[in-house]
Amino acid sequence: MHNPAIELIPISKDNELSCIRLRPREDQLHLVASNADSLVHAMKETTSRPYGIYAGSTMVGFILCDQEAYTDGDYWILRFMIDGRFQGRGYGKAAILHVIDMLKHRDDCTEIRVSHVPANAAAHALYKRCGFEDTGEFEDCGDPILRYRMEPGRVR
Repeated sequence: MHNPAIELIPISKDNELSCIRLRPREDQLHLVASNADSLVHAMKETTSRPYGIYAGSTMVGFILCDQEAYTDGDYWILRFMIDGRFQGRGYGKAAILHVIDMLKHRDDCTEIRVSHVPANAAAHALYKRCGFEDTGEFEDCGDPILRYRMEPGRVR
C-alpha cells in the first residue's frame, strides 16, 4: 500500500470540534484517550502541539507530539488516533512518517519515543513498520515504549 497524501494542521478553535468528534472503532475505545482529553492535556502541557491529520479537506485523525526536546534529546508522540471510518487506508503510517520527517531536521532531536496500551497490537505493528524499535522500557502504567533513532543519514 502506498502512503496517501496527508497534512498535519494545528488544532485551533476552527477545527477543534471536528477533532473532538473523531472516534476510533467501538472495539478500540479502551485503547486510546478521547481527543477531548488529549486537547485538555495539550492546553496544560505547553511543549506539546495537537494536530489534525487531514486527507484533503477531511480530518481523518489526531496526533499530539512534542515541540521541544526533553533534556535527553527525546521527542514524544503523546497521543495518536485515526477515526474508525478512515482506518486501513494508510493514513496512520503516513502521519507517523510525516512526524518523523518534521522532527528529523531539528538538531536537538536524537530520538522519537512513543508508548501504547499493551493490548493495542495494531499500534505496535504500525510503529514497527515506521521504523520504531522496542526499548524494553515501560511507562509507570505498564505501557511499552518504542523509539525511533535519529541517526545521521538514516533513510526510513
